[in-house]
Amino acid sequence: MIDINMKVQPSFYDDECAIVFSFYFDRATRKIGEAVVYTCEKSNEKECDQDHIDTNVQEKIAYIKEFSIVDEYQATSMKKIKHFLNVIGIKKCVKYNLQGNEIKF
Repeated sequence: MIDINMKVQPSFYDDECAIVFSFYFDRATRKIGEAVVYTCEKSNEKECDQDHIDTNVQEKIAYIKEFSIVDEYQATSMKKIKHFLNVIGIKKCVKYNLQGNEIKF
């Protein structure tokens, strides 16, 4: 894996109930890009508890809003973002293409 540095700046948007992470990437003294990821809860799944009653499950999800990384560092940067999200308990990361279709990472 290419050795790059990642800095994370979290922000909380109360009106959207979302935590937004701004990621900044560099290698040595060269800036190689940045990304903005919105995280929130999605509640469209059902789960059975011990009494077999359906309960809403709050799934944490990340939406990539911006991803401006130099081409040769995109894969490494995405791996670092996904690892960070995994550490904080977010397993699903998606981006929408120009047609509005969801792309899972």
